[in-house]
Amino acid sequence: MIKDYKEIKEVVMQYVNGCATGDVELAKKAFHKNAIMYGYLNGELCAGSIDALYAAISQLGAAPETKYEVDVMEVVGTAATVRVVLEDWHGLGFTDFHSLVKMDGKWQIVAKIFHQ
Repeated sequence: MIKDYKEIKEVVMQYVNGCATGDVELAKKAFHKNAIMYGYLNGELCAGSIDALYAAISQLGAAPETKYEVDVMEVVGTAATVRVVLEDWHGLGFTDFHSLVKMDGKWQIVAKIFHQ
């Protein structure tokens, strides 16, 4: 179980570090190819493919001032939930809830729900 927590945090940190460095390819490593994302961005619903996140990271670039907190909330077998708080990502703050599934021995984020 502790091994799973460590692996999950490593996967989520690929996302966090990808955001902070502006490295889309690093962020992509954390997500399943068919991952989805839902939340409100500046009052507008952002819903659908995780590709919208990749576009934002690419467009905005690096944000080395980004602060973060990652909490593995729950792990049950091959399912997990993680909360990520990002502050000062290009002047914005987000709380994310990531759902992960362990497929073929590898944890991947399959859904990101966020609040700005």
